[in-house]
Parts: sequence; C-alpha cells; structure tokens
Amino acid sequence: MKKQRAMKPIDQRFWEKVDKTVDGCWEWRSAIRGNGYGAFFTHLIKEGRKCLGAHRYSWVLANGPIPEGLWVLHKCDNRICVNPDHLFLGNRTDNMRDAAKKQRVCTIGKSNLTHCIRGHEFNQANTYIRPNGHRNCKVCNEIRRESKK
Repeated sequence: MKKQRAMKPIDQRFWEKVDKTVDGCWEWRSAIRGNGYGAFFTHLIKEGRKCLGAHRYSWVLANGPIPEGLWVLHKCDNRICVNPDHLFLGNRTDNMRDAAKKQRVCTIGKSNLTHCIRGHEFNQANTYIRPNGHRNCKVCNEIRRESKK
C-alpha cells in the first residue's frame, strides 16, 4: 500500500517559492510559463492539480477572490513579481492602456485618443466598449446605421 505524504499548507508552499530580497519586488522562484509569468500548482484534493498564475494567487492570498472579468496587473512591470503591493486589478482595456503607457506595445495607440476620427469626444455617454476592449463612438455608429437605411 502506497504511503501518503503530508502536504504543507498551500499558502506556506506558495511563499516558500518567493524571493523577497529583490529590491521592492518579490520574485517568483519556481515554474515560469512560456509568457514569462510565474506558475503555481495548487494540488487541491477536491479540484485536482490546478495551475494558477503566481501573481494571481498572491492577489487572492492578500485580497480575496478576483472578481470575474478582471485581471491582476503589475505596477512594477515585472512579470515574476508577486508582491501584493505591486499588483492591482483591471480589465483587458486597463491592461492594454497600462502596456501602452509603459511603451510595451506599439499597436495600442488608439487607446490614448480622446476623440474619434470624426472628432466626437470619447466620453462615458458617447462611448461603447466592445467585448474585445475596443471603443466605438456612439454618434458615428448612429450615422452608419442611418446611412444604411
């Protein structure tokens, strides 16, 4: 009969893989995914082996569950940092704006625009956010609808 070994508490296993000696950032020192983010395997008995983003799990330990549809973003722009003080919540659009502000992407220039191509202001009343995070001008959408009639 196979002997079952005792598992350490999950939060203890997590923090054993973190190096807090790096200047400000707490760096993940275990598995790294191909995209450069830390990977933490939970080994939960009820759910089976589950792989989570290390920064996401750090957020959960410090702040509780991540609301559906939100991402855990890095203030420090260090993908292996799990310091809860360096993390914040945002949606896909927030993530792309943050990346553009930090000059990590060059295809997001439109997120910084304050007006559409016809000059209508992107404000709460006049802006529709598509499911993919892109913005549409409601006035322009109405003009297009009218021209198709």
